[in-house]
Amino acid sequence: MVVGAGVAGSSAARVLMEEGATVRVTEARPESELSTVAALRDAGVEMLTGGHDPTHLDDATLVVTGPGVPDRAPVLGWARERGLPIWGEMELGARLAEAPYIAVTGTNGKTTTTGMIESCLRAGGIDAVACGNIGHPFPEATREQHEALVVECSSFQLRLQSSFHPRVSVLLNLAPDHLDEHGTFEDYAAAKASIFARQAAGDTHVGNRDDSEAAARSAQAQCDVVWFGLGPPDRGHVGYDGESLISRLTADPERLGVIAGASGFRA
Repeated sequence: MVVGAGVAGSSAARVLMEEGATVRVTEARPESELSTVAALRDAGVEMLTGGHDPTHLDDATLVVTGPGVPDRAPVLGWARERGLPIWGEMELGARLAEAPYIAVTGTNGKTTTTGMIESCLRAGGIDAVACGNIGHPFPEATREQHEALVVECSSFQLRLQSSFHPRVSVLLNLAPDHLDEHGTFEDYAAAKASIFARQAAGDTHVGNRDDSEAAARSAQAQCDVVWFGLGPPDRGHVGYDGESLISRLTADPERLGVIAGASGFRA
């Protein structure tokens, strides 16, 4: 059963149908407010709109929920009472992904960084696509046969996953946000830090040495950690020397680009 018929929920329903599952969608909003109902019904999805009900879970073996559904929502509580596994978008995508993926999270700058990484990979001749919280659902992107994926992850998307394993993860920064949902800053930060929970030797995490809260979490990653910052880089770091962006990831420092005045950064 899929909870929610928004962008992520509708995508999950389509992907699960393509995988051969029998899919039911439960949606709180009335059918008159939804644009996806007819197409999903035509694809064979059972649509239950106008409010959730415990009976919607009858015969369900798995619940997939969109990031807009609060963790405290009664429908998820009913699923837990029945002992049903609950997956979010990142879990479903991770279960389906065959191409390697880079994952980006943080309080600010996620979309810009995700798009930049996608552009860099494409400029290097790699067929890559940005997906996730950027508007293109991760599970849908896994089925498009790209060489690599760049996944923007919100704290809501990261909280319901246990299989998400990016080749490279990025934690840009941390500041109090969405505390009405997470409850405390520690819980919010823990959701963000789960981006590297399954990474190990051979994987890489990228951390921000200038953000003390983010850096404290990034230092806990059980894989190679590469640091970036605004000042001159230490060995193994990336940073700025004057207006030049310098990488010291190898023995010989490498200039990656230069700040080009009002026009921004030039590689």
